[in-house]
Amino acid sequence: MAIVNRSKTPSPIRLLNINPLRLIVSSFALVILTGTLLLMLPFATKSGSSAGLLTALFTSTSAVCVTGLILEDTATYWSTYGKSVILLLIQIGGLGIVTITSFFYSFMRRKATLKTLFVAKESTSSFNFEDVFALVRKIIAITLVTEGIGAVLLSWRFVLRYGLRDGITKGIFQAVSAYCNAGFDLHGDTIAPGMLAAGATDGKFSSLIAWNNDPVVILTTGFLIISGGLGFLVWSEILSIRKGGRLHFHSRVVLAMTGILLVVGMIAFLVTEWHNTQHPYSLGSLPVWQRPLAAFFQSVTPRTAGFNSIDQASLYDTSKFITVILMFIGAAPGSTGGGIKITTFAVFVATILSDITNHDEIVLSRHRLSRETFTRALAVMGLGMLIVLTATI
Repeated sequence: MAIVNRSKTPSPIRLLNINPLRLIVSSFALVILTGTLLLMLPFATKSGSSAGLLTALFTSTSAVCVTGLILEDTATYWSTYGKSVILLLIQIGGLGIVTITSFFYSFMRRKATLKTLFVAKESTSSFNFEDVFALVRKIIAITLVTEGIGAVLLSWRFVLRYGLRDGITKGIFQAVSAYCNAGFDLHGDTIAPGMLAAGATDGKFSSLIAWNNDPVVILTTGFLIISGGLGFLVWSEILSIRKGGRLHFHSRVVLAMTGILLVVGMIAFLVTEWHNTQHPYSLGSLPVWQRPLAAFFQSVTPRTAGFNSIDQASLYDTSKFITVILMFIGAAPGSTGGGIKITTFAVFVATILSDITNHDEIVLSRHRLSRETFTRALAVMGLGMLIVLTATI
């Protein structure tokens, strides 16, 4: 007698039980492919014709990987449907499909297997398995609240220029895009008076260059980028810390390095770009009171965000090199940003300082680090540089 064991059709929940790292990678590939197919539909563009494979694939990849690079201006090229797809891809890419799936898994109160917990742990960069689903729920809550506050503030400013409907739409879109460090915006369909004076014929690819005179827009967008780049673990700890308590080592390093990079980057851009008047929207061409604000935003946005409030092509070579360094470093682990991560960079700098001062041990913020930690950091930096150099060549 033959006994046949029929396997049940895998559900989205059961997919969590395959190899965790493979699932995380394949889930992004699946979302990118799905986004490509959706953006290739004729009604995804305002013209009613298909965007084609190349444009759809590039846009979908950029949205899911939250890079901000585009082939066509988002506001003028894509229809309402197309913009909605892009926004959804940004949100999924920023949070991670596994994080979102884990949220619904925990919401349904299902018992989790060890593999399921491992997937959720890897996706959120959690340090342990304890309360990993509680962290996932907290991640979703933090994201929605932060994006909601940002959307209200941005909509308040945008309504004054674009009207009620467009202002709210652009505010919501930019809040999600900024928090997810995506860099997509919907300002290309409007040309500001300052852009007309600068000789522009349309507002395509303008990003935030017409908003330097509005601190609310620049600072709100900047702080949304920073919030998303700090990482969910850091925010979870900040919000749950008790009075008189102390943040863990990881959070202290992330906050310290974020502050250092922001301040150093801002000062560097002020020094190098203060007298740059090559373009009407170069930093040196702006009113004096707007320059520190523009320098601050230029220090924030290269950390994988993709927005810009000054003309990037007219930057001096020194400023471009500083921008490249900030892009390479990126944001914190478990965040919506990319790069080699600021913790990796911190370990690398700590190792160099320890060697310079002839210390046998690597010390970072009064904590001794193992050589294995340095080896990992060096491997990440080396692989990142190899990829960049190979692609450059």
